[in-house]
Amino acid sequence: MNEESILLFIKIVFAVLVVYWVSIAVSLIYRKIRRARLKKIETTFADIVSRYLYNDPKDPLTFDEIKKRLVKVGIRQRNKNNIQFLIRLMIRTQRTILGRNFSKLQKLYTEIPPYGVSIKKISSWSWYKKARGIREIYEMNQSQYFDEIFKYRDDKNIYVRREAQIALVVFLGWESLRFLPYLKQNMTLWQQIKIVEKLYDHYPKPELKWLHKAYETEKLFGKKLLMRIIRKYELHAEIGYIIDNLNHEDYEVRETAIYCLQTFAVASSTMEYIKQLYDDIPNTTQQGQLLNYIYENSDIDLDFYLKQLYGDNEELKLSIAEILWNNGYKEKVQEFYYQQYPKATLNVG
Repeated sequence: MNEESILLFIKIVFAVLVVYWVSIAVSLIYRKIRRARLKKIETTFADIVSRYLYNDPKDPLTFDEIKKRLVKVGIRQRNKNNIQFLIRLMIRTQRTILGRNFSKLQKLYTEIPPYGVSIKKISSWSWYKKARGIREIYEMNQSQYFDEIFKYRDDKNIYVRREAQIALVVFLGWESLRFLPYLKQNMTLWQQIKIVEKLYDHYPKPELKWLHKAYETEKLFGKKLLMRIIRKYELHAEIGYIIDNLNHEDYEVRETAIYCLQTFAVASSTMEYIKQLYDDIPNTTQQGQLLNYIYENSDIDLDFYLKQLYGDNEELKLSIAEILWNNGYKEKVQEFYYQQYPKATLNVG
């Protein structure tokens, strides 16, 4: 490599380094300016919300003034990043406001930007944008868009229909359960949990007439959802619905029923009925789970445990023997095990 080549190489390296350091400097300056702008938007929005919720009659804050202040800090239709930042602020604020102020804030959100950005996302070809738009709308409690969201309640995309179903819960509360029998697409465990949590957060007072109507559903996910609602709200009067599904033919429905039942203590007559259903459960693991529930929530029923000990379920006999042994029935356990050996063997001993 001659001297000219070396010199050229050095110049190239130096130029690359200059470009690199200049880009870092520009990036740092941009971030600093951007942080300052976002901070200004956040401060302005906080002041708007505070003045709006606790308006001074002598110096009222009008919607026109609010819009002008937002435009002044960069909330314009062409500034999509600023608008998205404002949406996040609106959602975060909505989650922390309760009572009468919640309704006032909802009215404020219908009057100010973000220029229908969220509802426009619903028309996107992208399932991600569509689901995100629906979520933003229900998080801001913008019920005026209910009709547009409603048609996505049974969408083929799991994420879109999940957000739409949650939106129905937010907007309609317990009445949203009336659509349950008509849903065609499956509802995952995560969806069920999210819906139950949203229902409880927004509508903590049960409206049982809608729950009772929803009992008509034959959808397996619907049955599981309803049992989770009963468990979450601790609706002792509705425990019969859970018990009726203990011996359901579907494994996951039985699993949910056993899981939800564990929240409740039941009367002795109800426990007797549960014991009758015990033998109808076709899965040993689930029988074991129900056996633990029976043991922990009722007195020792010697006849019931002896019936199981001498029954056909070999996998649970050790657990049943342990229960009897620890509760003063050692001789019954010994008698059972003695009967397992042929008489001739015992005589030789």
